[in-house]
Amino acid sequence: MTLRNLILIIGLALFLVGYVGYWAYTSLYLEPRKELGDEIAKLSGEIDWGKGEYNKMTQFWNQNQGYYYRSLPQNPNDVKQYSFWLLELLQYSGLDNSRVGDGSYSPIRSGQLLIGADYRFTVQCTGSLSQLSYFLFEFYYAPFLHRITSMTLTPTEGNREKLTFNMMVNALALRPAQLNDPYPSRNQLPKGFMIPRLMFNHPAMYYVIAERNIMQTSKGGIDRADYTFLSSIITKDGQEEVWFSVRTDDSRITAKLGDSIHSGSFSGRVVEILDQDIVLDRDGSRWLLTAGESLNEAFALPPETGDKGEEEKEE
Repeated sequence: MTLRNLILIIGLALFLVGYVGYWAYTSLYLEPRKELGDEIAKLSGEIDWGKGEYNKMTQFWNQNQGYYYRSLPQNPNDVKQYSFWLLELLQYSGLDNSRVGDGSYSPIRSGQLLIGADYRFTVQCTGSLSQLSYFLFEFYYAPFLHRITSMTLTPTEGNREKLTFNMMVNALALRPAQLNDPYPSRNQLPKGFMIPRLMFNHPAMYYVIAERNIMQTSKGGIDRADYTFLSSIITKDGQEEVWFSVRTDDSRITAKLGDSIHSGSFSGRVVEILDQDIVLDRDGSRWLLTAGESLNEAFALPPETGDKGEEEKEE
């Protein structure tokens, strides 16, 4: 082997060693180290975010731990205790025909995190307003995280003093916010303390509810005349005719000159038909009614105006 060939071989070997060494240093050391550094930075950021979220949860827990203490049990089977409590309270308040439907379940989520459940109970009972006021006081005095979201009152046929109540009750079951929650597996309803949401501790102050005649409408308080409106004045077959729309049942009353009209507390006779008004006779007095007004909005005409109207009619 000549010296020249030997130098070429040694130079090629050195080049290959340098190239392979650089490739190995870059691929097997620098790039993995950079990837490891990026992964460490990413995990550190996630850890910092997690610590921040944990601190927020801890702060929220400290500020709102009372809500968790008032929460219903986590197990849906244990929530049946609440429906039993509702039924007992209805009976304790003196309400009859009490029924409580099984609570329907709806999960409450914050993103992908399940934070609790919303239970809805249907309640039906019969009783007086006094019994209802007592029930409402005891209901909102209880420690549970619940509320009445809707209520309908219907008069009981044959007994105007009794009403049928249909209510929708919502109650919450919240998951503990911390692993060291003192009641992580509580399976009983909250007890041992009260939440006086109503005025002090005087249920008698709420009996004023029973003194209000809130069922006046259903006990005959509606006057059909208030909802009977003069809708139009038309000419039909050469005769003027007035139309009244009754908004309580979407019916219609029609009358011609001289016809009598009876609706609710109003009784009268059509004695004059004008362009946009009519004159009604009620027990000898004249009343002016304009289109668009109800019968009870009729305006009493002074006696002289009524006399003048009679003279014009005779002429």
